Amino acid sequence: MPSPGEMIRLWYEEVWNQRDAGKIPRYLAPDGIIHALDVAGDSAQGPEAFRAFQQQLLQSFPDLHFTVHDVIENGDWAAGRWSAEATHTGDGFGVNATGEPVRFTGMSMVRASGGQIVEAWNEWDRIRLATTCRMVMPASG
Repeated sequence: MPSPGEMIRLWYEEVWNQRDAGKIPRYLAPDGIIHALDVAGDSAQGPEAFRAFQQQLLQSFPDLHFTVHDVIENGDWAAGRWSAEATHTGDGFGVNATGEPVRFTGMSMVRASGGQIVEAWNEWDRIRLATTCRMVMPASG
């Protein structure tokens, strides 16, 4: 059974970078909740809701790749610092593809129980993604 810190690394490598959606229910508990996923800060509860979010994000950013830089653990908690790179080549989230490359950073914190993620929180640079992809326009002046 992976530790909470190992789960962070495996989640980003297997679920995101390898696009293995079949691993989502392996790491995310049936009633597990992941907070602050998207630009609006919405959450997903359970593997199917997360899978739908992942598919939508990969439709807009098919080359999305995460690098986990640091992970710390304390009991059933772990936190990881990561960066992501992608190109906005697909329509989605209410905007047309821009073809713009984007790089953003973030941190994720998870609580695990029984070898699965039961709660997770994400804080990441939503403004960089949203302005680069013209979901919102930067203030002028």
